[in-house]
Amino acid sequence: MLVTRNAADLCALLVNELYGQLPSRIVAALLARGRSNVRDLALHTSLNPKQVRHGLALAIQHNLVFYQTDHETATTIYEGNPQASYHLARVGKILDVIDRKYGVMAKNLVNDLLMLGHVEVAELVRYHRLKHSLKKGRTNGEQNHDHDHNLDPYPYLNNDNDFKNGDPDDPFNDDSHYVNGNGTAHGIADDVMPIQANEVYDTLAQLIAAGVIESVSATMFQSPQDLKASVEQECTKEFPNGVRGAKVTTEFDAMVKSQIRAIGVERTTMKRKLQENALYEPSNIKRRKLANGGMSNGFAGDSGGSILRDEPNTVVRLNFDKCLVELRNQKLTEHAEDFVGETTAQVFAALLSSLCKKVYRCQHDQHTIMTEEEEETYFTGVRVTSEEIFDNLSPGVDVSAGVGTASEEDIDIRFAEKIRKYPPQIQGSHLHETLDEGDEILGSDDEDYDRSGEHLKKAHANGHHGSIAQNGTKPSRDHSGEGQSSRTEQMRQMRQHLLILAEAKQQFVRHCGQNEWTVDFGPLIQQLRYVELDTMIEDNFGRQGLRLTRILREKGKLDDKTLPAMALMRKPDVHVKMAEMEMAGFLEVQEVPRDNNRAANRTIFFWFFDEARTLKRVLDNVYKSMVRCLERLEVERYNKRNVLSLTDRRDIQGKEEEMLRGDVYNEYLEFTEIEKKLFSQVSRLDDLVSIFQDF
Repeated sequence: MLVTRNAADLCALLVNELYGQLPSRIVAALLARGRSNVRDLALHTSLNPKQVRHGLALAIQHNLVFYQTDHETATTIYEGNPQASYHLARVGKILDVIDRKYGVMAKNLVNDLLMLGHVEVAELVRYHRLKHSLKKGRTNGEQNHDHDHNLDPYPYLNNDNDFKNGDPDDPFNDDSHYVNGNGTAHGIADDVMPIQANEVYDTLAQLIAAGVIESVSATMFQSPQDLKASVEQECTKEFPNGVRGAKVTTEFDAMVKSQIRAIGVERTTMKRKLQENALYEPSNIKRRKLANGGMSNGFAGDSGGSILRDEPNTVVRLNFDKCLVELRNQKLTEHAEDFVGETTAQVFAALLSSLCKKVYRCQHDQHTIMTEEEEETYFTGVRVTSEEIFDNLSPGVDVSAGVGTASEEDIDIRFAEKIRKYPPQIQGSHLHETLDEGDEILGSDDEDYDRSGEHLKKAHANGHHGSIAQNGTKPSRDHSGEGQSSRTEQMRQMRQHLLILAEAKQQFVRHCGQNEWTVDFGPLIQQLRYVELDTMIEDNFGRQGLRLTRILREKGKLDDKTLPAMALMRKPDVHVKMAEMEMAGFLEVQEVPRDNNRAANRTIFFWFFDEARTLKRVLDNVYKSMVRCLERLEVERYNKRNVLSLTDRRDIQGKEEEMLRGDVYNEYLEFTEIEKKLFSQVSRLDDLVSIFQDF
């Protein structure tokens, strides 16, 4: 897979940051040289074959490298996986969103998977119980302080060298003692109970059913291109006379598509089993509260652990595609909050959470492996009902607040209740709907709603009356109807927020059917891209550069004579600004000569904005900036190597202020401050990469 040099350097630095120098050198060689075997890698990395094989095993363990074996020549070819390598920049964001949505134990399980790579379920549960119980239960005076700087992009993963399996069946046969790496027995404190295996299995089942963790099959170690090529090669054997003619080609394509779907079904067997047998809650059951105070996302997880216990050899790993969907939902919720307010944004988050159960990845291409259900979802879109949204809404959200008051004569019911069958289409920077009058449904799915007396309720909501109890606290909302209002009334109030989202200029939500709602992710992400591009252009070229860019984005190609009149600018100023933006790569110019002489006065210069080309250049510049941040971090670590060597000692970790001398401690604080700034900058740059490419 071809990547730019800056992207390849960034991937190598990210792998080096989390997994060390050996896999980093191999990934860098594969991204720079392309597909290679062990002999070529030994030549390009200056490592011996034994070291190369060890590094490849570690890289394959973490899905950083694909491999393909030719059965005729028995030669294995390795290929770098730049997507998985770059995803390491989002480790902190992923752990944060997992913590808030699924709880602390789920976050720790994901953290363990990031450290171990793909691993069997039984081994993961055993490792998780032993590691986190050891952290809690040391009573001999030695504390296990994690080297954690609370940084977004790169949480340091603790490398527990004192991990020992003990009994392979159960390391907690004796609840009162454990054995560490030096063979010394220590007792567990009375107030610290070891983590129960049932809790770990249930949480793991919840994550697998949600798609955050996926089961691993043999086909996942091949690149999608190689996998499709191998399937086509196998199908070709069924046609000894060759694939010729329209009929035979159609049969061949159908056979290839069927086998690829079968591979997709094989990959999701465990997920489907957990969803169908145990993990979906009925809609009328109140959702359980997580340990961190959040709410579950609709998965019960009561018998999911028993299903995983029956298949302990199932190999699992983290699914970054699903994690990107969660990160996209978070970004869109923040975007909506800027325009429609906090309460309506929380309703939008509940809608996105409902859609998230049926959305498996953000991006699709011709090599994406999908099941028949996923293909149908991708091509027909995902819809959810108001009941599903309400069930995913947190009980702490007061849906009676955040809705303004308007008289009935000021509301166009036909427009407010209009159902839009088709998503909006993007033309330049504006969104236009391709909806014929005959396809427009003007009926309402809320025609029986009695609006009498509604104005008084809205007035109370706007004035914060009626939603504040006598003691000044806001009463909590109860889905069961025992709170301040019934379920039906709360659903009607929530529906008003959905209509606000649908009527907004940004069109966050589309009312697509009777009591059905959906989100058109393409136009929304396009708006985010335009916002970031406009901010970037305005910061670099001022308001005039932004005005010219918006005109070209909307009108297309314009000559240099028409553009000054439309921009209300002087012609010399336009020429200077356009030349400056062309040099920076934000605008392009096309020369159309009127005759063969190609004289400047006989040439028409058409200026235009090429969005795809601009995004590629911006992304490459972002990669370069991230590389420089990480390289600067390496320089700072080298300059402070004496101080860091002290803080890495286990007897000093967590007690730096007490153990270090004053001047040494000040140097340590200075380094941590620089480190936080660099990591924060990398995190902000990663937001641009997500918007411009991954979402």
